[in-house]
Amino acid sequence: MTRLVLVVAHPDAGSFGHALAAATEAAATAAGATVRRHDLYADGFDPRMPASEVGTTTFADALTARYAAEVLAADALVVVHPVWFFQVPAALKGWVDRVLREGVVYRLGGGGAVEGLLAARAALVLNTANSPLEVEEGLGDPLDVFWRRVVFGYGGVRDVRRLRFAKVADSTPAARAAWLEEARGAVTALVSDLRHGG
Repeated sequence: MTRLVLVVAHPDAGSFGHALAAATEAAATAAGATVRRHDLYADGFDPRMPASEVGTTTFADALTARYAAEVLAADALVVVHPVWFFQVPAALKGWVDRVLREGVVYRLGGGGAVEGLLAARAALVLNTANSPLEVEEGLGDPLDVFWRRVVFGYGGVRDVRRLRFAKVADSTPAARAAWLEEARGAVTALVSDLRHGG
């Protein structure tokens, strides 16, 4: 059975981001995956890295240790977050810093070579934004670099998919329904591809 970790980083449980997370979780489950949900705000995750974690592979609290264990066991990762100042929310950056750190999901070798330690073969990132996509593209799409080349690149995940939904603030119910369907289709395809060796 495909093991999937779903990371949700939005403080408002009524947000469209949470609707996307619920839709993808239901679709992944229907496709036969087991889903472990990391709802950073609801779980009370502390994004601040304590000194005791710096340069180590130990975790200062049980929640972060559980997150890391589930990420390391996952076949795929799905991340849902809003775009704030063309970056991830601070809570999600803290999850990356504390859970996906050196020695846990990647190792640095001689000459700066990076060895990915994740078992996950695929990742899907779902972004919500209130700026037109053209603005993000005009800045060189910093989140694509962050997720594809840095975060998942360092972890060794080669199949990185990303969907962007904008502008959410003035979107119609029909547009949101179509976006939810697109997200369901994306996670269903992801699980299917993993099951069939894609």
